[in-house]
Amino acid sequence: MPDTNSPERPLPLPDPLSEPFWAAARRHELHMQTCDACGRMAYPPEIACRACGGTELRFTPVSGRAALHSWTVLHDPPSPGFRDRLPVILAVVELEEQARLLMSSDLVGIAPEALRIGLALEARFEDVTDDCTLVQFGPAEH
Repeated sequence: MPDTNSPERPLPLPDPLSEPFWAAARRHELHMQTCDACGRMAYPPEIACRACGGTELRFTPVSGRAALHSWTVLHDPPSPGFRDRLPVILAVVELEEQARLLMSSDLVGIAPEALRIGLALEARFEDVTDDCTLVQFGPAEH
């Protein structure tokens, strides 16, 4: 018998490397992996710092503020759980804490025609299940 409480869209499967990111998301916080040696932040999480090779990496809170770097608009649902969410805007955002700290996500609360490169965004959190909170971005509310 199918689980009627499960969402009809793909959900992330945390692994030991990414679990601290998802644990923070469940608390409605955005955390990025940071190298203790050089301070470089990484997303997605890595086993070693790309800048200095350091292996002492920890997750630290970030502001959640970002700028729109790129996007695409889906008019057809990529899976059944997106039928009532069209159009779906998939985006790459650049977090303000570090140049080229890019994160992929979907955008919520904005129409496709309002999008422009550099648009100010902020993290939003969608509690999909008790164990899964998605990080999304929407227009910054100044």
